[in-house]
Formats: sequence, C-alpha cells, structure tokens
Amino acid sequence: MTISVIVPIYKVEAYLRQCVDSILAQTYTDLDIVLVDDGSTDNCPAICDAYARKDARVQVVHKPNGGLMSARQAGLRVAKGDYVGFVDGDDWIEPDMYARFAAAIDRYAPDMALCEFYYAFADHNEPSTQHLQRAYYTKAQLAQEIYPTMLYHAPYYSFGINPCCWSKVFKKELLEQCLYPVTPKVKIGEDAAFTYPCLLAADSLAYVDGCLYHYRNNAQSMTNVYDPKMPDYALIPYQILKSVFEESPYKEILMPQLAYYLLFSLNGVVRNEASPWNDKSTEDSKAVLKRFCGDAAVKAALLSVRTSSLPLHTRVVKLCLEHGKVQLLNLYARLLRYKL
Repeated sequence: MTISVIVPIYKVEAYLRQCVDSILAQTYTDLDIVLVDDGSTDNCPAICDAYARKDARVQVVHKPNGGLMSARQAGLRVAKGDYVGFVDGDDWIEPDMYARFAAAIDRYAPDMALCEFYYAFADHNEPSTQHLQRAYYTKAQLAQEIYPTMLYHAPYYSFGINPCCWSKVFKKELLEQCLYPVTPKVKIGEDAAFTYPCLLAADSLAYVDGCLYHYRNNAQSMTNVYDPKMPDYALIPYQILKSVFEESPYKEILMPQLAYYLLFSLNGVVRNEASPWNDKSTEDSKAVLKRFCGDAAVKAALLSVRTSSLPLHTRVVKLCLEHGKVQLLNLYARLLRYKL
C-alpha cells in the first residue's frame, strides 16, 4: 500500500531540509513524496529538485504562486498513493508516523486516520489533546460521538477534532471528493474547509494515539502578523462549511457548532485589526468592523451562541456584532492594540 505525502512549499528554505529528511527517514518506506513548489523565490525549488534526483520516491511540482489550497490541490492531482497525507514545508514528523498509520490502515481499512501532534515552540513542545476514546469509529459511532462536538468542544474555543490536515491520512478518493471543490481563494481556515467535509463523508475513522507530528510555531507566519486582506476572506471557510452542513443529515447538531466557529473567525478579524502592525486610521478600521457589525446573517447565526459560555472578551465581541456597536467594537480593538 502506497501513501502519498504532499508537501506544499513556499519560502521555507530554512526549514525545508529538516522537513523532507524526516519524511525520507520514515520506517514505512512505501511512500510517494510530492513536493509542491508554490512559486518560491528563495532556494526551495533547487532544494526540491535535488531531493528528486537523490530518491526515486520524490516527485516535484513547480507552479506559479497560488496559495496553500492550490498547492495541495496540485499535489493531489499527481499523487499515486492509495492514501494521502500532508506535511507543511516548515514542519517535521516522527520516524514512525506513517508506519503507525499503515498499521491502522491494515487493521481497519478506514476512510481516514488521525494522530495527535506537538505545537513546537522555540523552547518547548505542547501536545495536542483531542477528544477521542476509541482506536476505530464506525459511521454510527462517528455520528454519536464525534459529530456532536467535531467543530466546537467547550470551553471556548476548542475543536473536538482539530481541523489540521497534516495529522491525518485520507483515502485518496475521499480527499478528491472534498478537496477539489474548495476555492483556492480560501486563505485562512484552509484545513477546516475540507477536513470536516471529509469527516462527514467518511464511513470510518481510525485513531492513532501519540504525538507524531511537529507543528512549528513560526513567529513570522500569517497568524502572527497583520493581514490587511483578512476581512475579505475571513468568512470563506464558514461559508463553505455552511453550504456543506445545510445539506447534511447531521445539520441539527452541526449548525450550532458552526455559529461558534463564525464567532471564532470574527474574533480573529477583530484581533487582526488590533495588531500593532496595523497602520490604518481609526475611521478605516471602523469601516472594516462595520462590515460585520449588525449584519443580519451574522446576527442570526450568533443567536445560537450562549453568551454565558464565553470568556469576557469574546462576550464583548459577540454583543457588539449582534447589536451593531461599531464604535464600541473599534474601541475594544484599540484597547487590545495598546494592551490597556
């Protein structure tokens, strides 16, 4: 059984060798390693080509820069494996990660499998914790035990199942069904936009206990800097999931979770506006927040979020969004910016 490992790569020269070396060092060797150079302007393209010359399992896709989603889709188009996994170009994995996935696949033949992972900081690792009690879930068990808290698990904000795709492997046909329809315009929440649809479409899931993936907490990543375009695409993952959930037989348990996810996404917009690297004027920031404050669709969705279940700062955001309090929300963002 071949497992394809897709590595989207964009300007990660400092980390790329550690990443690829950790894949080549896997104790499970039946791998199809797809390095997708997403228009990198550093030395990543040459590094990728050098690996392809050294190991026949490595294939390289060079493409114009199109973002993470387009890179993953390009990798899937050439993937040869029965199952497909992902590794981000600045992360690395434990030597037995794919051996343990392969063992679970041999035993259960699941549509998906997942493991735990480490958040890798400069001076320490923090293990992930997901709310899984079984090594294998049937469809009925997914419906009873996973779907009710898949997207949101109290306290705010925790995922029942973390949406990250890199701690998972997918049957190729399942991934093709759920990844290709996602617009490449999605720039945040890319993983959620297809991993949750995959979980809903899956008939079975295997769980491999243990932290086998190292997710590098990069201080220069897009989650740690100001993104002026965030308001334009912040709600795309929510809209994708809404369209999927509304057609699901599990709609009644999914939509309330999605409301919490919407609030989580909008809280990200507020915090982005509060970034110390945001040099917008007060009026420009207010204009951004006004797009969401009092919006009828936002207000309707947030009605199912229990205010009492939220931490204080998130209650402020929710109430401002519901009642169109642009001035107050902008003041809150400025207080965050200056840490007052």
